[in-house]
Amino acid sequence: MPAEQRRASIIDAAHALLVERGITFTTREVAEAAGIAEGTVFRHFDSKDDLIRAVIDDAFDPAPLCREIDATDPTLDLAHTVHDALSLMQRRFHSITGVMTALHPAHQPPPPSGHHAPADPHHGVRAWHTAVTESLTGVLDRYSDRLRVPVDQACTILMASVLVDIGLAPVAVHRFSATELTDILLNGIAVAPTGPDPHLLTHSASLHVRPQESSCS
Repeated sequence: MPAEQRRASIIDAAHALLVERGITFTTREVAEAAGIAEGTVFRHFDSKDDLIRAVIDDAFDPAPLCREIDATDPTLDLAHTVHDALSLMQRRFHSITGVMTALHPAHQPPPPSGHHAPADPHHGVRAWHTAVTESLTGVLDRYSDRLRVPVDQACTILMASVLVDIGLAPVAVHRFSATELTDILLNGIAVAPTGPDPHLLTHSASLHVRPQESSCS
């Protein structure tokens, strides 16, 4: 197996153990899960802390998610495109949340020797958000004529809806599926009026938006 592929398999094994057990897992368990000798782990990582940092870096790497979003089928309609994008983001956010939940701040591995904290501690998160938003923008640009808001605002709403859903997971009575989020984001939470609603028309006019489409087909 090529070195990069072997390294990735070790990170995947450590990721699963970290989410399941927290930082109490051992490198021997990682080796067993990856189907390799323990010594092989240390040919790729200097220490367990080094391996944990690699798991964190991998979880926050936006490239895999961006590639999946970029590859969204351009022949799909708006509803199916939004659904697929939400599904991809939900899966990735669950992965990130699992890692960060397992790493209580008091138990995070120390920085490498000689490492200094960046001036902006949120630099990595900002870079991740920028990369994913660029991919979402590229996809939603295809449907700009179907949106009631600018594409950048639509991207923000999609991202925020998934983040809120993940953030409320421990206390929420209901967890939203991608299908439910798609329906709510495209159609709202109110039942469509059977006739003209003067209050809705007045409100829409004050916001200078186009009338909402009756369906997302």
